[in-house]
Parts: sequence; structure tokens; C-alpha cells
Amino acid sequence: MKLFEVIPDDLFSVLASPNRELYADALDVLYAAYGEALKIPEETLYSMLRSKLEQQLADATFEGEDIDEEELRDVSGRARFLIRKLHSRGWFEKERGTDFEEYITVPAYSSRLLELFHQLRDDSPARGYSFVFGTYSTLKVANEGDNVYDRMAAVYSAYDNTRSLINLLRMVYHNVKHFFQIQMELHVLASHFDDFGQKVVEAYIRPLKIRDSVPKYRVPIQTILTAWVEDDALFMAMTNAALMDRRGRTAAECRSDLLQKIFWIKERYDCMERDYLDEIDQQVRRYTRAATQKVENLTNRDQNVRGNLNYLLQELSRNRRAADFVEQIQPAFQLYEQTFLSEKSLWYRKRPVRRTKAASVLIEETELSSEAAQEAERLLQSEYGKAAVSAYIEHWLGDSGICCSEDMNLTDDKAYIISLLAVLGGSDAAAAYTVQALGGSFTENGYVIPQLQLIRKEGKK
Repeated sequence: MKLFEVIPDDLFSVLASPNRELYADALDVLYAAYGEALKIPEETLYSMLRSKLEQQLADATFEGEDIDEEELRDVSGRARFLIRKLHSRGWFEKERGTDFEEYITVPAYSSRLLELFHQLRDDSPARGYSFVFGTYSTLKVANEGDNVYDRMAAVYSAYDNTRSLINLLRMVYHNVKHFFQIQMELHVLASHFDDFGQKVVEAYIRPLKIRDSVPKYRVPIQTILTAWVEDDALFMAMTNAALMDRRGRTAAECRSDLLQKIFWIKERYDCMERDYLDEIDQQVRRYTRAATQKVENLTNRDQNVRGNLNYLLQELSRNRRAADFVEQIQPAFQLYEQTFLSEKSLWYRKRPVRRTKAASVLIEETELSSEAAQEAERLLQSEYGKAAVSAYIEHWLGDSGICCSEDMNLTDDKAYIISLLAVLGGSDAAAAYTVQALGGSFTENGYVIPQLQLIRKEGKK
């Protein structure tokens, strides 16, 4: 679905007008009214606009706006104009109640945007350290109870929390990069560094290290999820609960969806420290080191050669006659291009070399004896023929008609080989089952196979 199929075309036009500051404040008043009561009378919004924006309304010129002369006359009329303008652009709708009063209703798209605008205006430090503990506590409570529906819902809640945590870590990483770019252009770093400490380190990074530690809760989360997957009866009951909750159209889809989410959560917690937390730590160290060096340079630039040279080069860069000055100071300073080492300096791309033609290797073909050929054919027909493989797979599918990699009991070479033949045979249109890849791998008794799901086709039993 396209964006402007969901929101009105002129929704953001008020934020592009000369009075955008006034409209932004009016939207914040609308957000406050939306949060105070379930039903919002139009007169309530009118009174809030008058009381909170009286000075802004009096100072506004409304040039180029479609405002009437009567509305422009006083603050009351201007507040009425704001209500009419926001209503015409789609920020809210009106309905008449049973008491014949006009009430304001806020559509879903508008409520989300109002929440976003309010968060962007809010200077209070945010807190983002509840996702890991929330995932652990939800799974722990569901695991200690006997309700199958609670366990199924806990999987989806853990999946949503993990996605929110990943999005938070991405935001923190890019926010550190943003602070780093700002600090490159500043000469006074004290307040800026304090903002970085409050808005990034204290709000997100420190809680993830102490209160909401990923290493602390990773193993318990993965242990609970693994125990649920390995209990066939419990997992089948969770699948049926998901089907009743309409998480999928069939039991097979619900089972596959639960497995995908469980393995996705486990995989993300395995790589979260390496792919996210370590990268964020590296950026924080880089920012702190650069800020410290800049503070030292700005503080002592009049007392050392490095500071004086920095000051000299900055002045030369601002002066249009820099070329003449450079020629004058060239005998005193030998200026060359300065290079530096970075974390990628010791890495270089491997250059391909031209392959030379080597001497040919003669392969001696040995004739296969007739007895060995007969023995191999007998083994294939008896142990790994189509009938034997089909019977083995039917044993795996059982009455439920569904089999995963965990159900194959890879105790010997035969079971391992038949699992591979089952994957190859699943692409055959005449096969009695289908094969779905779930992602990841499964290991048992030293045998490693992909995470698979075999599903019997309807009417093939």
C-alpha cells in the first residue's frame, strides 16, 4: 500500500507554511487533548488552544492563509481558524454525539504521527533497557505456568521484543555516528559531550551493559525456547493454540511460523554481542577519543606546536590570499600530505594472479568387477531404494503428517543418508511429501543437516 493511500495528500502542508511553528504547537496541544480523555469535545480543544497558544496566536500574521476577516480579528477567531485548518487537512475528524455536541476523533495515522512529534520535542532522557528483561520474564512466567496459549503468546512477544531491541541498537549506533559528526564542527564541546552522555550512554548503552544485559539473559532465554521446541507434545499444543488464534491458515503454517521465530530469536541473541554491542562500543570509544583529543587541542593550542600549526592552517584556509602566504612560509615549514593508520590499514585486497597451465594428470580408469556392481545395486535397492526411503519417511511423518529435523533421530549413517535422500526426493512432483527449509542447521550425534520440515501432501497417506 502506498503512503498517500493511507494519509491525506495535504496532511503535512501545515508544517510547510510560514506559520509552521504555530501549527506544530497546535498539534502538540491536540496530542495533549487526545491523551487526557477518551472523548474530546471541540470546545475543549478550542479552550486549550486559546489558553496555551494565546501569545503565538496574537503574534501570527497568517499571510497567505485562507482566514476570514472575522477569524483574524481576535485570538478566539484565530483559534477557531486553527481548528478548521487542521480538520480540513485531515489531522482529525468530527462527529456529532447523542448530546448534539461536536466531538473530535483522531485517526490512527494521526495518533501515530502526534506521538512521534511529541517524542521528538521531548527533552527528557529515554530509557531502552526493558526489551531483554521483558523477553526473559515473559518466557519465564509462561514456562512456569501450565497454559499452552501463554507459551505460544510468549514466543510472539519475545519475537517482537527482540525486533524492537535490534531496532534500538541500530538507532544507538547511528546516533553515536550523528554525535561524532556534530562534534567535528564544534569548538565548545562541554555541553555537547554532556548531551551525548545523557542521551546515548546513560539512556541506552549503560543499561544494556548492567540492568538489561544481553549476556546475562541470553542463555536462560535460549534454554527455555530450546526446551519448548524439543518437547513434541508441548510444541504441537502450541501449534494448535496458534491456529486457534489465527496466526496461520493451517497447522503446518503455524508450526513453521513458531519454529522460524524461535530459531530467529536464538540466532539473534547468539550474534547480538558481536554484530551490535561490540560495534557500538567501538564507535563510542572512537567518539570519546576524538572528543578528548579535540578538547586537549583547543585548550592547549597556544602552548604547543600542534595547536599553533592547527591555528595557522585554519587561518590559511579562510584567507583568499592563502596561496601567497603558503609560498612565504614554505621555507620555514615543509608541508607534505599527511597519511594515517586506521583499523583497515593492515588489510589489503588479494590480487588475482594469472593461472599457469600445469601438467596434465592422467587418471587411470579401473574396471568395476561384476560382483562389486551387483553388490552395490543390491544395497541400493534394499537399503536406499525408493520404497525403503518412502517407508522410512512415512515412519517419520507418523499420524501428524509433519516431521522436523529434530524428529529424524540421526543415530546412524542410514538415518543420515535417508535424510539427504528425502530432501532430494521432495522436489519430485510425485513425492508424497513436501520439504521446507527453515533456516539454520541441526546437529545430532555428529551429523549436521539443515533445519527442515517435511509435510505430507493431502490424500497421499
